[in-house]
Amino acid sequence: MTGEPVLVGVDFTTERLLLLLTTVDGDRVLREEWPLPALDDAEAWSWEIGGRIATAFASAGERRSALAIGIAAPGTVDEAAGRIIHSAGQPAWDGLAVVDALRRHIDAPIAAVSRTRAALIAECAHGSAEGATDALYVSLRGEPQAAILLAGRTRPGLSDRAGALPAVPQLTPGEPLQGETLETVAGLLADAAALLDPELVVLDGEPEHIDPLGPLLQSVLDEIAARADRDAEGPRVVASTLGDGGPLIGALQVASTIAYEGERRQ
Repeated sequence: MTGEPVLVGVDFTTERLLLLLTTVDGDRVLREEWPLPALDDAEAWSWEIGGRIATAFASAGERRSALAIGIAAPGTVDEAAGRIIHSAGQPAWDGLAVVDALRRHIDAPIAAVSRTRAALIAECAHGSAEGATDALYVSLRGEPQAAILLAGRTRPGLSDRAGALPAVPQLTPGEPLQGETLETVAGLLADAAALLDPELVVLDGEPEHIDPLGPLLQSVLDEIAARADRDAEGPRVVASTLGDGGPLIGALQVASTIAYEGERRQ
């Protein structure tokens, strides 16, 4: 029996793969998670990910196909080429052409974005940034990364490298953020927010990092705004609603967008 075509969201990190399949109306068909082995080249990656998607298509006794596939990839992504520029996952993934690799197995519209940008897309659609027009999203999970919403659109930057935060130290899960490190992170993020002047700063990370950082960053931004204009308020600092589930939801949103754009061109 053949089921209706589905939207596919793919989110992967160094160690795990998440898949989410829904109908075009948003009804969930399947959500699965698997551990990822070491994948040393594009062929190994394409067989692993493509195979998992094919297995998902055949689940529940129904053969399915993809309307479109959105991929949230770890690191910096050249979206036009569908390629990882710098991987925050396995080192062998630097330069990995994820879109071309999947097209070897699946004939469907496919697009890739960074996990950080996918998370912001999800927060705009279903989370803390819903209704915002300008926002700075900061992930402190693993390598610190940011994503930017300007005039209602997420922006990858001219070279797809917008959002790198090399000066922000990588934080250790389970280790409280405090003291000089806390002040350093708050200062660096305040500088970024002051430059962009967003209405929101969305923080994502472990509670032991976000809980102390949010209030301190808010106080610094309020002080900067007060110095500039006595009647002004600083950007509002909020915690991510979707957390580490954001990239998968954002990947599905990307799939929905390219499926819709494909229909319009027909």
